[in-house]
Amino acid sequence: MKKNILNLKKILLASTVIGALALGSCTKGFEEMNKNPMSPTGTDIGPMFNGVIQSLCWNSNEQFYLWNEIFYPETELGALTSEAWGNYSIGIDAVWNNYYLALANIHDIDRRLDEICEKTSDNEIDDKVRAQLIVLEAYKTLKVTDMFGDIPYSEAGLIWYDTEGNRKPKYDSQESIYKTVLAELAWAREILNNNPAVTSLGNQYYSLGAYDVLYHNDYSKWGKIANSLILRHGMRMRDKDPGFADTLLQTAFNKPVIDDYFYTGGAFALWPQYLNTTFGDEGWSFREHKNLRMGETVFSQMSKPTETVDNEIFDPRVYVFFDTNNKTADYPEGAWRAFPQLKDSNTPTEGGTPYSSARDKNYGFKGPACLYSPFNFYLIRDHVFVPQIMISPAEVCFIKAEMIIKGIVPGGLGMAVEEAIRNGIKNSFYMWMQLPIYGTEATYKYIYPELQSILDGGDLWSIADSYASQIMNEMVYLNYNFMYDETSYLEFVYQQRWLDLFRQANEAWSLARRTKDSGATTPTTINHQKLVTNRLPYPQSEVTYNYDNYNEQVKKMSHGDTRETKVWWMED
Repeated sequence: MKKNILNLKKILLASTVIGALALGSCTKGFEEMNKNPMSPTGTDIGPMFNGVIQSLCWNSNEQFYLWNEIFYPETELGALTSEAWGNYSIGIDAVWNNYYLALANIHDIDRRLDEICEKTSDNEIDDKVRAQLIVLEAYKTLKVTDMFGDIPYSEAGLIWYDTEGNRKPKYDSQESIYKTVLAELAWAREILNNNPAVTSLGNQYYSLGAYDVLYHNDYSKWGKIANSLILRHGMRMRDKDPGFADTLLQTAFNKPVIDDYFYTGGAFALWPQYLNTTFGDEGWSFREHKNLRMGETVFSQMSKPTETVDNEIFDPRVYVFFDTNNKTADYPEGAWRAFPQLKDSNTPTEGGTPYSSARDKNYGFKGPACLYSPFNFYLIRDHVFVPQIMISPAEVCFIKAEMIIKGIVPGGLGMAVEEAIRNGIKNSFYMWMQLPIYGTEATYKYIYPELQSILDGGDLWSIADSYASQIMNEMVYLNYNFMYDETSYLEFVYQQRWLDLFRQANEAWSLARRTKDSGATTPTTINHQKLVTNRLPYPQSEVTYNYDNYNEQVKKMSHGDTRETKVWWMED
């Protein structure tokens, strides 16, 4: 559909600051994908589209300064031994610049698609590729507005039209951004699920050809992602406008969603091995940051106390998410020890080198000062097999369960919601247990004996199915404290969704913020005392280059441009 970028479709395809597109370290494979013998300059739509996909890779500074220093401790998925990296503005710059610079490329692609419509006199010929772009743009836009709240949107990034307004765009409300993007996703979903291969004029739809490196022009898979994003973000904003959200959610509930972590099922994840690339930023962010450990809260959700100092682990995802502390004579494999969410003067000093690359050759040595369990070395060290997940099939199951519990769709409390939760847990185990099973030589060179015993007990799917049943028994059927009411079911859903988001710390942060002041919340052992960041401040570049619009925006904010101001979907 030909789009008048300036007037008709207010999609954010934009950049407020012009500069080099810094997209992180996952470049090798993408460079190979972008070689086009018909276009030596590499500026055709196909290579530009892959540049946008490349921008999905998690940035090292984002992970270091935001995930590791803010999101993990605030969500209680991890614990900080020391708050030593307060210069989070570096992470903010990384997110802001990645988003706007990458979307400037999307804007240029849109402009080129308009030219194709004009040349062919067919306003439908670009619909499929336009819908694919909307999926990518929507994911990135919603991620950024969830972090910052109101952002430059409808006037942002029209850098190909050199006017003062395009260089200094105004801020749009998060409400307007959400509603526009969700409507765009609904349009894209229907286009992508529309089977005819030709337009109403009889022309074949314009295609990316070999440049769709994710799904090879299988539009149904793109449609699943669009629908899954509608479910995620429709639920996120529902409390602010149920009338708008419920119609979208009820329609989306019965339409296809991502149902597998692999590309055959339309997963929205970047698997480096599949893309012929590598990811190195996770290892750097942990190695240089050093201070993240398994916290008391997450360990309490996956194990239970015994009469000894050692907990009984009932959720084997512990073995994938974390490591033991440094081995001793009494614990030759190391011990599972959780760091306090709130340390005090009695907390021992934590150290060691659990994230050092030296462990490639000596896995067991974490340093004598490593008294508490770090994150699993191979989970954050591997750059060949471990994927970067954008949205998982498990998360979609948990979202659907929440919809049933809240009466948005029929089902009620009981069998229907329990089946949705169980499917979510099964999908989560299917993802996390496959890493030690199918990992490459660089992945999981060491597997804990307890985990190896589990893996030897059956194939991946039977293991996932069995442990889904065991978790249901532990948390519901054999749990005398489970009340079978709305609050109990919601807390169970939030707990399991929170665990599955272990390597999507920004999404876990959004879930924790949304549920913090409700009757049911994500897990906490400290009454959410660490959850103090409601949003991220804008980068300094906005003050420098877009001051008038920035100043007008700050005047509207309850606590100014601070972490205390709530984003729209958090407001009372």
